[in-house]
Amino acid sequence: MPEFAIIPAAPILLDGVDLAESAQIGPLRTVIESILQTKTKWALPVRELPPVAGLGGLGIDRGIDTRTNELLEGEEWVETVSALNPAERAASESAHPAIAVALLHAHSCGVRIGTLGSTDDLMIPIDLSVAASENAPLAPVPGAAEADARVVHALTAGDVDAVVAATSAGADVHADLDLLDAATAHMLLREGTDYSFSTVFDENVHEVRSLCGTGTY
Repeated sequence: MPEFAIIPAAPILLDGVDLAESAQIGPLRTVIESILQTKTKWALPVRELPPVAGLGGLGIDRGIDTRTNELLEGEEWVETVSALNPAERAASESAHPAIAVALLHAHSCGVRIGTLGSTDDLMIPIDLSVAASENAPLAPVPGAAEADARVVHALTAGDVDAVVAATSAGADVHADLDLLDAATAHMLLREGTDYSFSTVFDENVHEVRSLCGTGTY
């Protein structure tokens, strides 16, 4: 039976991103990477990977060359990005930002990442609302906390259709659930789906609800 893992898409949970990270972060990162190590390969719910995916948008020279699965840092990252042709650069710039987070977590624990069809086991990075509380990264949006709760409840209730309905409000509350939406669309293509989900952690990280768990479909 295929499995899936939902992980937070927040770059802050990657090693070395926040040089002053709180004591909360390390154990959560360990949990995420322990889950990923239960498989040798996961598929992201995307049709293709960009040539390179990294944290350049955050001003951090670190990423993965998906053509070689090589970790690039510092000058190596800068040189590789500079050498991209226009089409490669466009593909890399337009790729979903959570792809880089997933690839970096996977590289840290020796796991490979592919696209849909490369394996049935799915890795699904998500960002719940960054506007769900007074001190969240973005100004509060009415109903954001409730929208987060609907997503989490739908995931744990064992109903893929309910997950699809709950993710539809993500953009309105500054949640990024695009890859969850793509993953559930893929799950619904399977006949006789036996969906289940178990929460591993559900904690606020820098005022953003962060969910991690595993399931089958």
